[in-house]
Amino acid sequence: MKRRSVILIAVAWMLVLVGVGASALTLAVVNRQSGQGGLKLVSESDYEAIERYRRLEEVRKTLSDEYYVPLDEDELVLGAIRGMMEAVDDPYTFYYTTEELQQSNDEDAGVYHGVGMVVQITADGAIEVARVYDGSPAQQASLQTGDRIVAVDGQAVSGESAKTLNECVQLVQGPDGTDVQLTIQRDGVEQTVTATRAEVSVSYAEYQILDGGIGYLNIVQFTGNDVEGFTEALEAFKAANVRGVVIDLRNNPGGLLDHVVAIADQVLPEGLITYVEDRHGNRQEEYADADYWDVPMVVLVNGMSASASELFTAAFQDDRRGTVVGTQTFGKGIVQTLITFAEDGAGMQLTTASYYSPKGRFIHGTGVTPDVVVELDEDKWISTLDPDPEHDNQLAAALDELEKLIAGQKQAA
Repeated sequence: MKRRSVILIAVAWMLVLVGVGASALTLAVVNRQSGQGGLKLVSESDYEAIERYRRLEEVRKTLSDEYYVPLDEDELVLGAIRGMMEAVDDPYTFYYTTEELQQSNDEDAGVYHGVGMVVQITADGAIEVARVYDGSPAQQASLQTGDRIVAVDGQAVSGESAKTLNECVQLVQGPDGTDVQLTIQRDGVEQTVTATRAEVSVSYAEYQILDGGIGYLNIVQFTGNDVEGFTEALEAFKAANVRGVVIDLRNNPGGLLDHVVAIADQVLPEGLITYVEDRHGNRQEEYADADYWDVPMVVLVNGMSASASELFTAAFQDDRRGTVVGTQTFGKGIVQTLITFAEDGAGMQLTTASYYSPKGRFIHGTGVTPDVVVELDEDKWISTLDPDPEHDNQLAAALDELEKLIAGQKQAA
């Protein structure tokens, strides 16, 4: 999940190294905001930090001065930054240029310029399609959930030339009306498909009322208009006096912490939803209030339910709010913070904390085990966009479990 923590970093100090002989260095500090300047002694640790990055500047200057053709200084700096991000060896930690961050913000709002699919990193590092939107270029190109993306326009994104998730997304997206070739692996066989990019607007919470008076709610991601859509769905369900609700989190890769908390608060009893803890032991707790809808509920999950989806599911399970049906979830129990640089609107996302269930479960690397494990019959399954228990045995199992909860509620009454 991405916990948006926007930190404005103003450049107030310019550090200038002034050499005095071969053995002594003095640090001159100029305050740009006040116009005051002067010399300032720095701590040994600060001096060591300056020395540590001296080689980086030496390499940059040598390339700039000696390379056989002129180089773009901005590209050199960007390359150095991306190299630093890659050295962390964390697929969820990366740098955004100004344009990339704006694009990410558009996507969070539900507007895409691409092919209309959601991708995520698998446990073995592959980039996999988590969802294909109805009517999208991706669907028209016959892409399916579970397809692994091998290359984009002939550029490898897996194996020895593996790209980060963000880099892969940038390759797929582009101007409306342009084509992109995607080499995918499906059932161990590679094939290449062509999709034409377009503006894709999506709803992150989709609902309908199934036969038998059951509300069905599919949360695509915890971002954009999901909270509004979820609230609208609950109001529609209450107006229709549904007997129970299925919340489908299959293929939901996660989203924003404040969004999942706002949604959980509407259906979980009063108490702790989750707590987030950083490496220094700083703890942030999120709670549900006493006002919630206690209709019988079942949550559906699978191996591509990740991050915020797992946070919701773990809290739902710990509170014994209902029944969790499906297969083991992805296992992402860490939180990312988005930091925005005020100077140019660029930013960086980095992993800053871990999250835990109300009972203290840490699910990173393991996931959440459903109360009722049901493997999907892929030969019959069509899409969560058209929920039909005739073609979705996991949904059928969820409806069976929901009927048990409804019967139990009646008996208790």
